[in-house]
Amino acid sequence: MTRNDLSRRRFITSAGVTITLPMLPSLMYSRRAGAAAVDACTPKKRLLTYMFPNGHKLDEHVPTTPGSGAAWTLPPMLVPMQSLKSDLLFVSGLENQQRRRTLGDHSIGSGSLFTARMPTLQQQVTNSSVDQIVADAIGACTQLPLASLQLGTHNIAGADQFGTYYTRNISWRGLSMKAADGTMSFPQGAATPLGKEISAQAAFNSIFQGTDPVTSSADATMRRLLKKSVLDAVIPFADTLKSTLNAADNIKVDELFTGIRALEVNLSKAPAVVNCAKPTNLTLTDVFQSGQLESMHEMMALAFQCDITRVISFMMGDAQNQRDLKFIPDIGALGGDSTDHTISHHMNAGQRLVKFRAAVLWKQTQIASFLTKLKTKTDADGQPLLANSLVLISSDLSDGNAHNHDNYPMLVAGQLGGAVVTDRHVAYPVLKDYTMQKTFGDFYINLLSLYGVNVKTYGDDGKEALAWNR
Repeated sequence: MTRNDLSRRRFITSAGVTITLPMLPSLMYSRRAGAAAVDACTPKKRLLTYMFPNGHKLDEHVPTTPGSGAAWTLPPMLVPMQSLKSDLLFVSGLENQQRRRTLGDHSIGSGSLFTARMPTLQQQVTNSSVDQIVADAIGACTQLPLASLQLGTHNIAGADQFGTYYTRNISWRGLSMKAADGTMSFPQGAATPLGKEISAQAAFNSIFQGTDPVTSSADATMRRLLKKSVLDAVIPFADTLKSTLNAADNIKVDELFTGIRALEVNLSKAPAVVNCAKPTNLTLTDVFQSGQLESMHEMMALAFQCDITRVISFMMGDAQNQRDLKFIPDIGALGGDSTDHTISHHMNAGQRLVKFRAAVLWKQTQIASFLTKLKTKTDADGQPLLANSLVLISSDLSDGNAHNHDNYPMLVAGQLGGAVVTDRHVAYPVLKDYTMQKTFGDFYINLLSLYGVNVKTYGDDGKEALAWNR
């Protein structure tokens, strides 16, 4: 990869054809992650953040021993993932906002799950979530139809003292800053929750908008030539633009137009790419107990396989939701209250405990089915989709009954093109002094580095990178 590649930006978006300027030194704040993100696309990398609601059955969810290979075994709640063990990395012993607990445990959990930032009472104030930071990094070196997808199965979470901003959303876009040394920071400030699509059919329409299942190589070649001609039309305006900028900004603009010419050459050499074929035989439903989850899982796998996007956030259910789970046989057979949030308060006894165990086991079975789908679908390089992806799986609570945020587990699936070593349990010690505890913020500092984003701190407590991937 040449130095000129570092100056490229997204030239063509799904809304039209545009030429965008690089980050200029005279601009302090950026909504984008900047040029450091080139590594986010070499090789092709994907990220999926996945939340299931109302907590883990922690005593049966964390492996009993750390280690790799035969040294660790899957706990009872993850038995449905046995065939995927070689693709899993279990990280335990993290803390996320436990020291800041107050009323509103579910909001605290879901709001900080992928931001590592304590929610703000009745205000949309936090920092960018890791999925959006990665989406910006990938967007700096690709021309994908969708920068990211936010999907879920409903918007019914109840309001607590934080409101519903944080129980219904896990994906946030906030401020970003780039320092002179190239490091990025994502400070707390006004932020926007990116609402999720809950209709499988609407998700399908969004993913395949503008595609033609019978598109020809000639059509693709014509689109490629159109991109090249647009670049030719823009280059003559370089001198006019440069006359209005200071010396430092002119250097960046010179790099941009040098990169444009390099991209123009690459476009002329690149083979025409035919659009991914639009599936015509899918049966989709938005009824949860009739297969909505499976429909959404299929949409996410297709979006990755067709390279429509490389970043997705997904909520199996809102935090603190009261969805009735009586359709799960081991729950419905017992009768009585079978709502998701209520049975999480099981007090370690009685039918609620039995129901909660069945609920968590069912959720992990569905997640296992989705991961299997990613493993069986083939990527453009011939590898399984899962091999080029990372899927981060956790809940809004550590233990569903205790409603705590310490000894918090994170299940990681996929190898991200070899950047992550799987078939391991990495266990960080649980300490009484939370100021010394390893945190989600620490975990995410390393995660972002895997996508080319260099940060020194993240969220409320992220201050050191944890080498959990090796």
